[in-house]
Amino acid sequence: MPEKTLPTHKKTKTVAVISLGCPKNTVDSEVMLGKLAQDNYSLVKDPSQAEVVIVNTCGFIEASKKESIDTILDVAKLRKTGNLKSLVVGGCLAHRYGDELRKELPEIDILFGLNDVENVANQIKGESLPLHPSQGAKRPLLPNSLSEATYVYDASSPRLLSTPGHFAYVKISEGCDLPCTFCIIPKIRGHFRSRSIEDIEKEARQLASQGVKELCLVAQDSTWYGADIYGRPKIAELLATLAKVDELEWIRLHYLYPSRVSNEMLDVMAANPRITPYFDVPLQHASDKILKSMQRIGDRALLEKLIQRIRTKIPNASIRSTFIVGFPGETDEDFQELLGFLKSSKMDYVGFFAYSQEENTPAGTMENQVLDPAKKGRLAEAYRVQEEVATQSHQRWVGEKLMAVVESVEESGEVQGRTKYQAPEVDGIVLIEGLSKPKIGQWVQVEITHTLEQDLVCKALGPGS
Repeated sequence: MPEKTLPTHKKTKTVAVISLGCPKNTVDSEVMLGKLAQDNYSLVKDPSQAEVVIVNTCGFIEASKKESIDTILDVAKLRKTGNLKSLVVGGCLAHRYGDELRKELPEIDILFGLNDVENVANQIKGESLPLHPSQGAKRPLLPNSLSEATYVYDASSPRLLSTPGHFAYVKISEGCDLPCTFCIIPKIRGHFRSRSIEDIEKEARQLASQGVKELCLVAQDSTWYGADIYGRPKIAELLATLAKVDELEWIRLHYLYPSRVSNEMLDVMAANPRITPYFDVPLQHASDKILKSMQRIGDRALLEKLIQRIRTKIPNASIRSTFIVGFPGETDEDFQELLGFLKSSKMDYVGFFAYSQEENTPAGTMENQVLDPAKKGRLAEAYRVQEEVATQSHQRWVGEKLMAVVESVEESGEVQGRTKYQAPEVDGIVLIEGLSKPKIGQWVQVEITHTLEQDLVCKALGPGS
C-alpha cells in the first residue's frame, strides 16, 4: 500500500527491513512491512537509523548464503555506529539453518522462519525486545520457525510495497514438488500450494486501485499453478481472469517449467494484449545427459520445440532463461552443447549460475564435481556467447512502436525505462530520448531506433497513460 495510507498517530520503535534474494522473498518482506505498519511501528529505509533491523535472508546457493551472513554481520556493527537495539533474522537461511545460526551468530537477537512472516511484529512489540546475548539474554527462536513451511499469504495480508508504485510482484503459489537434484528449495519452502483464482484477482484489483499498472506473477513453478487445488493446472484461466482488470497495462508471468507450458496458456497470452509476450523459462541446460542427471522433465528436443511453439503462436516474443554451468559430470562436450543451443535458440535475456554444491541435495553427493576454475571459465564463456546472440536478436525490435515505462531519471538527464519485452530488475533497459519532464512510473509511447549492446534506444512519440 502507498506510504500515504500509513497511520499518522504516534509511532513506536523504528524498524528497517533488508530483503535479500528473489522477488518471492520480496513479497514476504512487503507483508512484514505491512504488518509492522499496521502495528504502528515507525518504518525507516536506512538501517543505521533503525532501533530494530530485520534481515530477510536467502539460502538458495552458496553465494546467497554468504551474502546473507555478510549482511547480518554488517548490520550487527550498527550497535556501535547506529541506533540498533535488536537484530532480527528470518527468511530461507533462517528456516534452513535456524539452530546453526543461533549457535554461530550470537549477534542475532531473534530468529524466525517462513511460517512466521506475519507473526514477527508481535515478537518485537513494546518493551519485549530481548537484550543482546552479551548481556545474558536468551535469544528466542519462534515456535513455528523450523517446522515444514506451510504459510501462504493472501489478499487479506497487510502489505506495503517496496517496489516503485507502478509495478508489484504477486506470488500465486508457494513451494515446489519437482525433483531437481540441484535444488534445495522444496526442502526449504515446502510442498507446492496455490492461492485461489478469486484471492489473486482480489489482490490484483487492490493493487490496481493503488496505482499499480504492472503485475509480475511469481512462483516456484507458475505453469503448475492450481493443480493442487483444482485437480489440473489453471494458469491459463488465471491469466484470462487478470486480463480483465482494466486498470492494468501489463501482466507478466515468471518462472515457467518448460515441459508444462501448454498451448492453452499460449493461446490465452496471444489473445490478451495486457499479458506481455514475455517468457521466463529456466531451462538449466541443453545436454540430454546433464538434464537427465538434474532430473529435469524433458530433453533438448523438448526445449527446442517449446521455443518453436512460442514463436509460432507469439511472433517477436521475448524469451528469458537461466542455465547452470559446471554441474557435476559436465564435460567440455556437454558445455559446448549448451553454447550451441544458445546460438541456435537466439534467446533475448539469459542468466547463468555456476553450480553450487548444496548439502542435502542429490547433486551435492554426486561424483565428478567440476572444479571451481573450470566453472568460472565456462561461466565467462557462456556470458560472452550470449552477449553476441542478444546483440543480434535485439535488432528485430528496431523500428517497432511500443509503450514504455520510465524506471529511472538520472542526474545526467538520462531516462531509463522498460518495454513489454523487459522484466524489472533482471533484463536490459531502454534509453528514452526526447521525453520532456520525465517521471518515474510514467507510461510513454516510443519507437525503437537502435540497440546499444544488450540495451535498446528509443525516441519518445507521445504520452502514454
